Amino acid sequence: MRPIAAVELASLAGGVLVGTCPHPITGVSEIDDAGPADLVFAVNPRFVDKVKNSRCGLAVVPEGTSDLVCPHILVPNPYQAMSIILGAFHEYIPSQTERSPQAFIHPEASVDPSVLVYPGVFVDKGTVVGANTILYPNVFVGQGSRIGSDCTVYSNVSIRENCKIGNRVVLQPNCVIGSDGFGFTRIGQEHLKIPQIGGVCIEDDVEIGSGTTVDRGTFRDTVIGAGSKIDNLVQIGHNVVMGRGCLLASQSGISGSTTLGDFVTFAGQSGSVGHIHIGSNTVLMARAVATHDLNGGGYFSGFPCRDHKEDLKDQAAARRMVSMRKLVLKMAALLKIKE
Repeated sequence: MRPIAAVELASLAGGVLVGTCPHPITGVSEIDDAGPADLVFAVNPRFVDKVKNSRCGLAVVPEGTSDLVCPHILVPNPYQAMSIILGAFHEYIPSQTERSPQAFIHPEASVDPSVLVYPGVFVDKGTVVGANTILYPNVFVGQGSRIGSDCTVYSNVSIRENCKIGNRVVLQPNCVIGSDGFGFTRIGQEHLKIPQIGGVCIEDDVEIGSGTTVDRGTFRDTVIGAGSKIDNLVQIGHNVVMGRGCLLASQSGISGSTTLGDFVTFAGQSGSVGHIHIGSNTVLMARAVATHDLNGGGYFSGFPCRDHKEDLKDQAAARRMVSMRKLVLKMAALLKIKE
């Protein structure tokens, strides 16, 4: 990490520097572990008291904080400031600057000269890779696929044939784009495979986590909307169409042919059956399962999922059942009623 002056950090974050920081900041730390040359983040007011007892050299705190002695930067959105400042400190420098001779690039592939290609990469016929993209070791890109500009494709990612990847997309290690959708039909005592001839379209500014799979469509593309962020170990079935800015946490899953509006959130281990629509700004709580169409804007939990507040009421009622049963039995005994 390069040392950065407090004034420069405040300017980057769009904040106001309060106090004097006599030396550059050399790193970012947890509040409890910070030293005099470290910066810390108090992303909400309850962490500000911890900063008061910290040895940190500089703190980033929410606007309105007024009782800190140490130098600090007041910002309207601490999480946004965190993103900007961490990016400034963690400036990645690739270990190589030239295309590896141990990579295979088909003569009929079009790979921009600025693309960084590591050993073991396989780029098939008819593939197009845009400017400033990085392909890490053992990446596979199938026939006819297109990868946009400024993408980062980490080790062991498989992008099968006829997939379209937008600009500024990040694919974390071992994710699979364009594997066959789960399409079979039973004929007698056998399951006959239905060829999956569609592809996958991943729009701009998407990030997909390690071990996640996005299946190709049966006829048309499976679509991941612009700006969506998908965690590790997520399953996206064939023909799914996701809107913009969706968030999918680890171990969630979307069954085939389901459509999502914009800014839908799936919490951990939540999921949906196939062939339904989930409206914009819907939130599925952890382990919730959508079994029918959901209008946008609500919070849903449980299986089958329902309005989150109603589900909490049912859970509270269920927890009271034991004491209620004891009361009923006591009343029955007083009235000499047998079970």
